[in-house]
Amino acid sequence: MFRIALKDLLQFSRDKRGLALTFLLPIGLITIFYFTFGGGGSDDDEGPIVSLIVHDDDSTQQSRSLVADLDSLDGLRLEEVAGADYAREVVAKGKRPACLLIEPGFGDSVESGGTLPLELVYDSGRPMSIGILTQLLYGQVAALAGESQGRARAKRQMMAQFGMDAETAESLLDQLNEDEAGTGSAAFDNASAQPEPPFRTSEVVGERNTNFTLIQSVAGTAVMLLLFSVAGMGSGLLVEREQGTLRKLLLAPIRPDAVLFGKLLAAVAVAVLQLVLMFVFAAIAFGLDLMVNIPGLLLMILATAMACASLGILLASVCRTRKQLDGLSTILILVMSALGGSMMPVVFMPQFVQKLSVGTVNFWAIDGYYDIYWRQLGFSAILDNAGILFGIAAVLTAIALPFFRRNILRLT
Repeated sequence: MFRIALKDLLQFSRDKRGLALTFLLPIGLITIFYFTFGGGGSDDDEGPIVSLIVHDDDSTQQSRSLVADLDSLDGLRLEEVAGADYAREVVAKGKRPACLLIEPGFGDSVESGGTLPLELVYDSGRPMSIGILTQLLYGQVAALAGESQGRARAKRQMMAQFGMDAETAESLLDQLNEDEAGTGSAAFDNASAQPEPPFRTSEVVGERNTNFTLIQSVAGTAVMLLLFSVAGMGSGLLVEREQGTLRKLLLAPIRPDAVLFGKLLAAVAVAVLQLVLMFVFAAIAFGLDLMVNIPGLLLMILATAMACASLGILLASVCRTRKQLDGLSTILILVMSALGGSMMPVVFMPQFVQKLSVGTVNFWAIDGYYDIYWRQLGFSAILDNAGILFGIAAVLTAIALPFFRRNILRLT
């Protein structure tokens, strides 16, 4: 018994890739998950960076001052654009979480104390970003408009209660402000103690038939499970090589590469069926509206299936044993799912993790399904995500070919 155990341990120690997958990659996986879910932060960190589109249609000193103040904030990345419609479109397509529209009359309203013509148009699918934006905007707008609006309210109150004319009220306020300890200063503070809401808010898309949680659950889970499924199908190459079936296939009058493409085609077919089944189940069990954009949904299903299947074929071509494939595919898929948003929406992750997420299949697939069901975009808007997934499939397949010829065919 002990000799058998010793033999297995010696065989395992000779498998360098197996040793790395067993001991080193789990350490890396723990590290990645730690940073993915927001760990490792310190007091010196800048914190999350939120992008905000700004369109200034007022172009006064007050509006430019607001834009400059916002641009100076550490947690905000400001982008000025021309055209309110374009700003709304950027948010509607999910390119940015929100846009701030400074409407005509903003400068006059700051001076007169009226309601500020500001509108924050946001994508409610990014609740963390919107929460940060709302706090930052409230503080800056209140700081800019608070003194002027408080003075205007005090002026109106003096004219209404004491019958003063505007000139007399202005003169008295000037005198009271010079005396910091006077009762006029207290009245000024009381007038501005409870400021009105500094801006309007509106969601870029109106009524929705699908909630955020359902989309995340269906899209995130579907892509992650699909990756595991096609990785299992890709291992069929190694099984056929071990059983001698692959050698018989190579004796047939077909090109050797046709074996790889045949496996890829089968994996794509199964992946499409699996995705269709998942979405149909979500429609029956949870009310997911499949009819929102049927052409876009079918295109995204095909693109997702091809990208995932090509990854499975690549993993099978790189690995020389099923043990290596099982370890590598499990760790790689878990890492991709954590970074790409299958386990948690990308918008909740630290900024540097969000940048890494764009290198995963999960990110582009899930974002495409959000375009269909959350942002309710048309077919043409889906082409970007689908095109990237098709491109990923082409690149991964091209990389898999030389590994297939070296690791699979030569060892057959």
